[in-house]
This record gives sequence, structure tokens and C-alpha cells, in this order.
Amino acid sequence: MRFAATEEKVKVTGRTLYVEDTRYLGYSGSSISFAFVGKKAVACIKSNANAFGDELRGRIAVYADNADEPARRICLDQEEGVYTLYESEEEKQVTLTIMKYSEAAFGKCGIRYIEIDTDHLCPPPVAGSRKMEIIGDSITCGYGVEAESELIPFHTATENPTKSYSLLTAKALNAEVNLVSWSGNGIISGYVEETATAPSDKWLMPEVYRYTDISGSETIFGEDETKWEKWDFSRFVPDIVLINLGTNDCSWCKDIQERRDHYREEYVRFLNYVREHNPKAQILCMLGTMDQRVLKELEEAVNLFSETRKDDAVHFLSLPPQNPEDGYGADWHPSPLTHRKTAELVVEKVKSIMNW
Repeated sequence: MRFAATEEKVKVTGRTLYVEDTRYLGYSGSSISFAFVGKKAVACIKSNANAFGDELRGRIAVYADNADEPARRICLDQEEGVYTLYESEEEKQVTLTIMKYSEAAFGKCGIRYIEIDTDHLCPPPVAGSRKMEIIGDSITCGYGVEAESELIPFHTATENPTKSYSLLTAKALNAEVNLVSWSGNGIISGYVEETATAPSDKWLMPEVYRYTDISGSETIFGEDETKWEKWDFSRFVPDIVLINLGTNDCSWCKDIQERRDHYREEYVRFLNYVREHNPKAQILCMLGTMDQRVLKELEEAVNLFSETRKDDAVHFLSLPPQNPEDGYGADWHPSPLTHRKTAELVVEKVKSIMNW
């Protein structure tokens, strides 16, 4: 039996594009899940593999039932290929999840169809009642978390959102989660080198957040922004929105107060947009793991937003800087241990806010 990844057939997690019967998984942690009775399942997947070297190709993981570790990890090394998701000698019911491990900026993952060896497709898994959205950068993506040291350059093979504080938090709270995360991103600037004379201001999160998948839209529809799919906020209504943005802004703001003030102003503007489109959600703003230079301005932004709008559903969390003794991932990013420690703090804070 062959079928497309429609929402009638599969459970969809995350912001995904569905264009011409193809389900595009863009963001880290986005996934589809389906259940069937049989021995084998394969998927035909499109990717722009020729646009990247091996180090930036799209990567997915396949989970069977509720396993903690994936049964398969697959590099999408073909422009269009058929990949085996699952094989068993015994015919039985199984639930499979295809999760995007690499992030939106790199290799694409367009699921054209799934094929099982029987006609017994079960109803898709049911989503849980708790819903969480996490907006962030490379830390939220799980950038380089599986690299052996900070001296290892980035490779999508070492990116794993399930080892990031983000999905660890969602799992601990038994919450459905959408990640809107992009490495190097920020509020007023992406990451820039020390000698930069201008901010990196293409596709900053306040713009990215408006779209289902801005990178996927450009790939599919071209540069005509009028065709890019705007995100329909009614498709996923979170109980709480977590924002972890500012690490990359620090590289531009440095110790220059004028730039820090600009960060604070634009952060408040972004909070207003998030609140406008998530009117009933709690909002938790956090920062600190890799850089704390705009931490003061972030806290001021939260307080200013709360006081101006008379909004007591916005909160602040200062995260401790990573400890060298806990190790590092690629390019000095957090190690698995640092992510676990961060998740513990975030889980505790969310529990106190939500009474979960």
C-alpha cells in the first residue's frame, strides 16, 4: 500500500510544508508518525543533496514505537530516493516516526510517499493535550551536540535535537512540541565575526517566525516572497512558548550599549508579535548558556513588555553559562551533559508556570 503523508494518514509534528502531495520536514525535530501492520516500510524522499557536500546534507532518524533511540539514521544523499524505514521478520503492528535531525537551512526532506507491504494502515497516533513551542537558534537545534570536541567543525551528522534541552524538556513534560529554530539566528543580528562592521540581518527570527518554513518556501517557490507560505497559527496553539534568542545577537552587540538597547527594543517588538498570535499562551524568555552579554537587556525587555501591556503571563529565566568541565560540542556548543542540565532547569521553571 502506498500513501502520501497527509494528516488523515499520519500525525504531523512541527511546521511542515505540504506541496504537490509532498510533505516537507524543515525544522529540527519536525516529524511524521504512522502506524501499520506488516513487515516492511519504505519512503520515497526528495532532497537537494547535490547542493551540499556530505557535511551539510539532510538527515533523518526513524523511531519504532516508543524507543528512546532511533532504529535507523539516514543521510539523504539522493535527489530522490527510496529509503528503507523498517524491516522485521515478524508481521506485527508498529508505529514509526520519521524525524528531521538536520535543520531547516541545510538539506531538505520532502516525503513524496510511504509504502508498506500490506494494506493494513492504522489510524495515525493521537496528539497529546499539552502543547509547547520553542523558538531558538543552534542551541535549540542540537547543533554539534554529538561532536567529540569543540574543535570539530559543524556536520549535520552530529546535529541531534533529541539531545538538545528543547526536546529533552518536551519529553520530560510529555508535551507536543514545535521547534522554530535556526542556527546563527537572532533578534537584530545573526552570528558575526569579531571584525564585522555590520549586523547579519537576513532572515532574522522575527521574520522567520511568520512563515511555515521560510527556507523551504524559497526552495519550492523561488524568490517570489508573495508565494511563500505564511504560518497559520491556528494549526498549533501552544500552552506555552519558550524563546531562547540572544546568543548570536551578542556577537554584534558586544559591549556597545546602543546596540544592546536596539536588541531590547526589537525583543519587545517580537514579544508583541508572539503575544498577538498566541493570545492565551504563557511565554518564557531565557538566555545564558553560551553568552550572557545581553542578558540584562533581555530581562529589561520582559519587564517592559509585562508592565506596558499589563501582561503577567510572560516570564524570564537566566540560564547558567556552560561549564568547561562538562565538555563541548562542535564549535564550542553545549555538550549532551550541558543540555541535560539546562533541560532540568527549564522543566522546573515550566512546571512552576503551568502547574504541570
